[in-house]
Amino acid sequence: MKQKTFIIFIIVGLLFNCKKENPEINTSNEIQNLKLEESKKILKERSSANLPLEGYSSVEEAVKQFLVEVRKTNQSESTELKSLVNQKEKDYILYPNILGYGTSLDVTPIEDYNKMISSFEVLALGKLKEKPYQVTDLKTIKVLVKSVKDYGKTKFHKIGLVIVTTPKGKVEITEIKSVMQLGNRYKVAILSP
Repeated sequence: MKQKTFIIFIIVGLLFNCKKENPEINTSNEIQNLKLEESKKILKERSSANLPLEGYSSVEEAVKQFLVEVRKTNQSESTELKSLVNQKEKDYILYPNILGYGTSLDVTPIEDYNKMISSFEVLALGKLKEKPYQVTDLKTIKVLVKSVKDYGKTKFHKIGLVIVTTPKGKVEITEIKSVMQLGNRYKVAILSP
């Protein structure tokens, strides 16, 4: 009888122990939430900066110049490309304008979001380098825009497909996901493999 009582006592004790929340997990979640709130505060402050976009005169021109630059450079780092939004433009134009519109930035701290965007860019640039087109093939390109959506002060032209005609046939480019417009200037904003 004493053994049964002892076993029941141990089982009940284990059940209550298992139901306790892990304080490490709570601390980690709290830290993540604090980072997220700080990111939102920073982006709201930056939204009033009115930084101009150093871009091109149309969606097609922005895409064309981006593809020319990708082909001409050996860089796999997006920070070297003048035709892709740079970090300052991301911090002061892109991110503040997409915050609150249901993007993953709404639930991701800036630091983590930057890492994600950077890894997408590196992978997409790697794939673009493998595409069989030359700069001379870019005289006429076809950019198929799926939609245009307002995000704050900016507009995003969602790119469905870019078609480059080469002597060997058509090359389809899907790695360019959107072109950002601010005023009358356009620049490639989002890449993904």
